[in-house]
Amino acid sequence: MAPLRLQHLHLPSIHPHYVPYSLANRVQELLRRQHLDFKDSLSSSSSASNASPPPSPPPPTLISFTPAPIFTLGRRQTAPLTPAEAARLTAPLLISPLSLPSPSPSTPSAPSAQLTSPRRGNENQTIHPQDHHHHQQDDASTSSNSTGAISTTPRLLHSPRGGLTTYHGPGQVVLWPILDLHPLHGAYRTFSVKCYARLLEETTIGTLGKGFGIEAFTTEDPGVWVRRLQQQQQHRRDREERDREDGLAKIAALGVHLRRHITALGTALNVDMPGPEDVNERTNPWARFVACGLTGRGVTSIVDELAARGGQSVDQLLRLRQGAGGHQGQSTREAEVAGVWAGELARHIGLEEGDEGVEVAGKGEVIRLMEGLLADAVGEHDELQEERSYLERIKEAH
Repeated sequence: MAPLRLQHLHLPSIHPHYVPYSLANRVQELLRRQHLDFKDSLSSSSSASNASPPPSPPPPTLISFTPAPIFTLGRRQTAPLTPAEAARLTAPLLISPLSLPSPSPSTPSAPSAQLTSPRRGNENQTIHPQDHHHHQQDDASTSSNSTGAISTTPRLLHSPRGGLTTYHGPGQVVLWPILDLHPLHGAYRTFSVKCYARLLEETTIGTLGKGFGIEAFTTEDPGVWVRRLQQQQQHRRDREERDREDGLAKIAALGVHLRRHITALGTALNVDMPGPEDVNERTNPWARFVACGLTGRGVTSIVDELAARGGQSVDQLLRLRQGAGGHQGQSTREAEVAGVWAGELARHIGLEEGDEGVEVAGKGEVIRLMEGLLADAVGEHDELQEERSYLERIKEAH
């Protein structure tokens, strides 16, 4: 029997058409429902007098995608936004095209970090989600200029996650594992709720360290953090005191929702987003609010951290990954970073490492899955129109 692999579904995007949150959620709920139905079938089989052999459990799966601009309000946001606050968040935002990995040179430079590559091919609990998302720009809310940048109106969403206000959009990769924390027959590791949150943190920290040479860590606040380079040099002697100083920046947000031990939601990792030095609210959504209510704590990204260190760029590291045998079906930086994260997740849950731990769904397969979900979908008219418009653009590009 073939070894169990983590199934990786990357929902594609092409500027300016990013995955609608509602559509990503349809995919997530389909996969989650498969796990819940399997649990129900086990209960039915055990109570039947002449039960047939139970079906095989669904495999662990990762959904990844790049979201369109959205501000989400968590459950701690008890006071409604004032009209002025809402207007500030939803003011037009200028989004530049996301970068693609540069064409591979004939002789790549020596690696500064070793990358591995995946292979092609309790009821309703919630714990500190700092992440959930989104919106999709449509013709009514988007305009473009000659540089390819678009002006889009971010949406505003009340989310069931914990926390306050946060932002998600292009330049991030969102990673939603769908796992059974109590898998049948020990198919992979078992996790408590607390340990699963730690799994997401360790997977992200491992991705940043092994994939990009970025030292990341956790603090008493949710998420994964880095210390900006100047603070690392200044406080190197006293790590504990250093953690109480300013200069921490969040590079990834975390959030989990569980139903009968089946996971949903997950991590949002910043790949290439505006940093704190950009105070222009027209181009930097983070300048419009205090992320998650944490004053004195900025945000950063993989691109910014690599630039501060003066080493190889994201594109160079991703070329090395491709040159070492990594699959090249993921076209954007965000998709390639998701592939590295998937490999780390597979390793941490006890599946085979490297190429053997992950099976990546082809783009055509992912498109057909989304088409099937939308064929008989119900929902708000604007939401469905947005989802179908996105899918048509992706099919044209495919």
